[in-house]
Amino acid sequence: MAIEIVMPKLGWTMEEGVLDEWVKNDGEQVQAGDIIFVVESDKALQEIEAFDSGILRIPPDAPPVGSTVKIGELLAYLVQPDEAPPFELKDPEEAAATAIATSAEPSGTPESEGRTVSTKERRPSRKGGPAASPRAKRIASELNIDWSSLTGSGSGGRIVERDVRAAAATAPTDDKKDLRITPVARRLALDAGLDLDKLAARFAGARVTRADVEKLAAERQAVPEDKRSAMTSVGRATRDRMVESARTTAPVTLSSEVDATELLQLRRKLKADGADIVPTYTDLLAKLVAKALREHPALNASIAGDEIVLRGAIDIAVAVDTERGLLAPALRNVDLLSLLELATASAELVDLARQGALKPEHLGDATFTISNLGMYDIDAFTPIISLPQAAVLGIGRIRPRQVVINAEAERTAIRHMMTLSLTFDHRLVDGAPAARFLQRVKQYVETPYLWLVN
Repeated sequence: MAIEIVMPKLGWTMEEGVLDEWVKNDGEQVQAGDIIFVVESDKALQEIEAFDSGILRIPPDAPPVGSTVKIGELLAYLVQPDEAPPFELKDPEEAAATAIATSAEPSGTPESEGRTVSTKERRPSRKGGPAASPRAKRIASELNIDWSSLTGSGSGGRIVERDVRAAAATAPTDDKKDLRITPVARRLALDAGLDLDKLAARFAGARVTRADVEKLAAERQAVPEDKRSAMTSVGRATRDRMVESARTTAPVTLSSEVDATELLQLRRKLKADGADIVPTYTDLLAKLVAKALREHPALNASIAGDEIVLRGAIDIAVAVDTERGLLAPALRNVDLLSLLELATASAELVDLARQGALKPEHLGDATFTISNLGMYDIDAFTPIISLPQAAVLGIGRIRPRQVVINAEAERTAIRHMMTLSLTFDHRLVDGAPAARFLQRVKQYVETPYLWLVN
């Protein structure tokens, strides 16, 4: 009996995905555990494995590569060697070839090596050009290799990691080897007629990005032209969630100025200790926020229908700016991690996010979110709640200011001040509990030993 292959659900909020590429061809033998296709969900590329063995048959009316497909929608079938596909073959020659293929031994045996089967031409990746695995694309970016120009040795001509590494090992040794440039930026530079040698000289030692090339190309034009590009799946997902959050929640934002001098001194001491991994300010704040959430569970909640769910785990999503857009991978069970464990897990997640290598399990189902814009010299902002969470904490920059420390004695001092902005959903939390939570966070920032020793 034919086994249906459908668009899988890769995350609890996922309703549709983009069919990025077919790794196996129509008519090709598939073994359980083989990668058969790649899906781009809201935040990540995911390679989908086969749970059964058989011959892959893709119907003529199946969704094309690059299309958006609803969860559960039929993509293909797995049939047995002696079984016809459960759809009508439009091409008589293909039907005849299928009859020959299904009566032969499964591929991978000596008898199958000489088999002649008419299969559909391999579909290209939805971005055009040859298909490449997500890992191959990431390695290509790291090694400064234009993977779109390679010949793949994988199944159906797919470009895999070994192809990229082989190309890197035989790369030309001319003067252009000193040019560190992303593959996308290289293609744009060539299209714009920019001299790569001049780019190497101008950006000596630095990595040339798409933005750098676009800026130089624009400078050469008297009147820059408008540029249009389709929104990425990440951009569309972010847009839809932000609109849904604004439409659904009753957001209220509370702001509080905090003396972060002791927190700054704590991080300086940890850094001076020479540890391999030094917690970032976001790591420190995630840890103290987790402590405050355990004391104020109303902020670690979500809405499920007519119920308010107080979440047991404290999983904090940390916003990360990447080339693919804003991603928010979740740090799991933050209150149970040591500061070193937290810093290690955070560094790994940020690295995966910027490489585009996050998996669905890294995203979604967080119970609280932290968004830090302090590194961009932002003092305060109004963060947007990520549904179905109850709240999000925005973190501004730490900057020295002269403040009054004793009004009666008229004493002032230079202190390192920071603004915290808490946006909460008034449907779940009243103003007073939210204010008490923010007050507790303020106390933990100003006196770190309160949460470090517990």
